[in-house]
Amino acid sequence: MTCEVQYGGKITDALDRELMNCYTALWINDNCLAPNYNFMASVTDFVYQIPDAQEHPKYMEYIAEMPGSDNPPIFGLHPNADLTFSLKDSLGMINTMLDTQPKDGGGGGGLSREDTVKEKIEKELLPQLPADINPLDTIEKLRALKGPKGLGESGKYDLIPLNIFLSQEL
Repeated sequence: MTCEVQYGGKITDALDRELMNCYTALWINDNCLAPNYNFMASVTDFVYQIPDAQEHPKYMEYIAEMPGSDNPPIFGLHPNADLTFSLKDSLGMINTMLDTQPKDGGGGGGLSREDTVKEKIEKELLPQLPADINPLDTIEKLRALKGPKGLGESGKYDLIPLNIFLSQEL
């Protein structure tokens, strides 16, 4: 029920659904109801278990002892998953810091980073672009081409495979 109903609207990818089913089979099963059952005790320093207590304060004490972040092996992931997450997180932070920096050079009258890039594109890259293709002229030029021997004469634009290919590419 947890996988199919609760997360059914949130997980739409078949592989993500399969992964969620695996996690649920690992974490939610009949063994969880046994006293002092340990969740993945062999791969973590902290013992994840349901406390054998009836009082609310005992549960709160146990929750307070839990680590602030979990290690990837508790979820069946390789320890490098934490490294990958940390790298992605730090790159996101650095990019946010760069994006929030002032855009001016501070010298008054200087161009912002965006204006500098725009100016460079206008002056250097745009002149290098070829002229726009006129589709009608191109089709007329392709119609004038002769195809390979035996495939027909010029003017048979639709019968020459190379002309069809060239027109599609253009």
